[in-house]
Amino acid sequence: MAAAGALSAQMLRRRHLAALRTPLRICGHRDPMRCAVAPYGRSTFGLTARELLAERRRLLNAGWTPGEVDARLSLPGVSAA
Repeated sequence: MAAAGALSAQMLRRRHLAALRTPLRICGHRDPMRCAVAPYGRSTFGLTARELLAERRRLLNAGWTPGEVDARLSLPGVSAA
């Protein structure tokens, strides 16, 4: 058990030293594992405009309100026709 703890401590030390060689992130940390990663604002989820509209229709058919869909999806320049 002590060997596993020593190995874990060694891995953490190596990770810390590697993080010191990276540039600062927006949050102020160098190690991306130190800060909680959360999406900033609404997201397109990497979908095309056509796929976003199809997802919007699917969510509305599933009972979501238009406000809930708009709060979840970012539809820049996409008409909800």
